[in-house]
Amino acid sequence: MNKIFVKLSQARKTISTCILLALLVCGCAAIPASSGPAGPRLEPAPLPSYSLGTTFVYTDGKWETVIDTAPGMVTLKDHRNYIFSGSPDFTYRPSKWEGKTRSVTRQFKSRTDLYARSATRVWPLGAGNFANYSETGTWLEKDGTKSSYRTDWSCTVTGTERVAVMAGDFDTFKIICRRYYVSSNKNRSHLREEKTWNYAPAVGHYVLATTKYYYDKKPRRQELLAVLPPLNGFSAGARRQLERSFQQALEHKKSGQAVRWSSAKLRASVETMPTQTFKTVEGSYSRRYVQKWTLPNGQRTYYGMAVRNTTGVWTIPRR
Repeated sequence: MNKIFVKLSQARKTISTCILLALLVCGCAAIPASSGPAGPRLEPAPLPSYSLGTTFVYTDGKWETVIDTAPGMVTLKDHRNYIFSGSPDFTYRPSKWEGKTRSVTRQFKSRTDLYARSATRVWPLGAGNFANYSETGTWLEKDGTKSSYRTDWSCTVTGTERVAVMAGDFDTFKIICRRYYVSSNKNRSHLREEKTWNYAPAVGHYVLATTKYYYDKKPRRQELLAVLPPLNGFSAGARRQLERSFQQALEHKKSGQAVRWSSAKLRASVETMPTQTFKTVEGSYSRRYVQKWTLPNGQRTYYGMAVRNTTGVWTIPRR
C-alpha cells in the first residue's frame, strides 16, 4: 500500500584484548552511538502506556488494536485476528502469540554468557542506554508437536533523530537491537537480524520500525500511518457526529484550521485539524491531520493521514 503515497564505554584500559574480542564474538558489545549530527533534545522517555481500544495503522495496511491491558502487560489483536501479549517494551517480542495453526510462549532473562552483569531493558530511554538479554521460546503446533529455541539480544539507544513518516514528522529515540542465534553447544553465536525502532514520545509508540536479516530474507519496513483513538463509552450517535466532524475538517478546512466537536454528556471534546495536503501517485488527495482529544481523564493527541476516495470520503487505508 506504500505505492499510493508520495514519499515525502568506551572500554576500560585494563580489559585485555582477548576479553574484548570474546565479547564481540558473543555479541555482547554495545552498539556504538551515532557519530552524526546531534539529534533533537528529548527528556528520558518512560515505558509506553497503552489505552484499551487504541488502534495503530501502518502504511502496509496492517493494523493492531489494544484489546487488554494489565500492569506490565499489553494484549493486541492484529488484522489477521491473531492475538499476542507481552511487555509494553516492544523491543521484547510478545511473550505469548497465537495464530491459526500454532502458538508460542517466550521467557526473557539476563544473559549468562556475559562477563559482567548488564541491564535487561533500555528504559527509560536515553542516549547511550544499552541492554542485553536472552530469549527462550517454545512453539506448539496444532498437532501437538513442540519445538524450542534460544536466542540472545543486545540493544542500544544510539541517540535521537527527527523522522518523517506518513503520520507526520516526529522527534524520536533511535533504538537498535541485534539478535544472535545460539548454537546447540552454546559456544558460538551468529548475528541473525538487526531491528531498528524510532520511538516518538509525542505518540507513545514507535513511528518507524525496520528489520535487516543476515540470512535469505528480505528486509522489512513498518511505518506509522495513523493512530485511531479508542471510542469506548461513545454511543453510535456520538461516533457518527465525530465522523462528520472528521470529514468536514479534511474536506473543507485549510491546513491549520480545525473543526471542533464536543459533548456535554460525555464531557469530551475533539479538535481535528489538517496539517498538510499531498497528492497520491494515482491522483487522489491525502492529508495529514492532528486530533486533540479532551476527556475527563486527561488530554491526548492522535496523528494520522487519510486518503480521499473516489466518492469524496476521507478514509484511512487498512486491510
